[in-house]
Amino acid sequence: MTTHNNDDQPGNGSHAESWAVLSWKRFCRLVVRVFYRRFEVSGDASIPADVGLILCANHVNALVDAVVIQAATVRLVRPLARSGLFANPVLRPLLHLMGAVPVYRRQDPDSNTARNADSFSRCYQLLAQDECLIIFPEGQSHSDPHLHDLKTGAARIALGAIQANGRAPVVLPVGLLFTRKGRPRGDVLVQYGQPVELDIPEGLNTHQAVELLTKRISQGLAAVTLNAGSWQEIDLASRVEKFFAFRHGRYRQQQLAQQFRAVQRLVDGQRLLLEHEPDRVRALIRHLHMFERLRSCCSIGDYHLTLNYRPTLIALYMLRTLWVLLIGFPVALWGAVNSVLPFQLTHALSRLIAKGEDQYDTTRILLGMLLFGLFWSLQCAFVYYHFGGGWMLAYFISLLVSTPVALRMRSEYRYALGNLRVFFLFLRKHQLKEYLLLKRVEIETELARLVRIARRLSHAQKL
Repeated sequence: MTTHNNDDQPGNGSHAESWAVLSWKRFCRLVVRVFYRRFEVSGDASIPADVGLILCANHVNALVDAVVIQAATVRLVRPLARSGLFANPVLRPLLHLMGAVPVYRRQDPDSNTARNADSFSRCYQLLAQDECLIIFPEGQSHSDPHLHDLKTGAARIALGAIQANGRAPVVLPVGLLFTRKGRPRGDVLVQYGQPVELDIPEGLNTHQAVELLTKRISQGLAAVTLNAGSWQEIDLASRVEKFFAFRHGRYRQQQLAQQFRAVQRLVDGQRLLLEHEPDRVRALIRHLHMFERLRSCCSIGDYHLTLNYRPTLIALYMLRTLWVLLIGFPVALWGAVNSVLPFQLTHALSRLIAKGEDQYDTTRILLGMLLFGLFWSLQCAFVYYHFGGGWMLAYFISLLVSTPVALRMRSEYRYALGNLRVFFLFLRKHQLKEYLLLKRVEIETELARLVRIARRLSHAQKL
């Protein structure tokens, strides 16, 4: 995961405004670290400093997209948000704190698109002040496995800023990838692409220039996002990527950006193979499914097949288990007891309220902040009333420490129990591991053949 060594620079303005901006940026990072298991940033070296910047991102997770991008960017990010969000009493102060610029869309009720002229002027002004804007050119959040057709707003703002300010901003595509979307504790990858070329050939009118720049932005976004005809294609490519990565014993240490690039290549290769070798692809899918189904029935993970149960490994496993039981368990138990009600309510209500997968994370974060804040406030008030301020402060600190430990230990317990169950299974059934390894080698051999065929087909297409 890329880390930022730069200290936050709130920028110009009053002390209160600078404090609010700094608090907002740190709040975004806290939210991402709490609600997601892994958070990785790739390509952020291409983010320029002290220049007007337009970030163009895919829109797959509603309001969370802007929060994640702010967490991944040292600079203050000012989003362009649809005007209807400013009418929401809960979101309005948050949008003002972020410095959001309203956008008026034709499809929104009671939306006056004529006011977009003022919004665009505000964007030009911010870019002239070397501010950073974030725009989602797809126009609306979605859960499709590919980019939607882009709106022309980003291109028009970039070209308008050149005319208004006499200098070009930097337009940077940003790809957002959420694993386990619609489920808690997934991973997040933020990928910054290369700056979009803003030079426009002579002789093009305004409409043609906007269309050309929109096409370039679309190509830049396609390079940092997964684009497939269906989620089944991405799912198959992801399973094959894990299969190859486990073969080399590196999956648990592999970066999300590496996984993304591998899956991206596999999606492209899969498209070619389905066109030219459909029978072999279907046979591979069938064999892979049978292999995974057998592993699932026995609760055997891929990494279990790579383990060599030597005495040293068993001793290390026992030490880790003892540490979890003696140190982690009491802390996690305290956190679970004090936070189980808001946690369960957040999970249940998010499922009921969210209108789709792309709305789930936003709903879960807003509900989580509300319910945890409410329950913890009541619990702290109870401790203060009965035991005094000192105990209340100690209790509050214990909540901040023990709740993340409880979340972490939850997966640790499942991991430890799974390892123990598989260990005794292999002791009882020696031939099971050998059989699975044999099937795995057969699938690997066929995968290698298909990869070679896909490379030849790709090379032939380029000629």
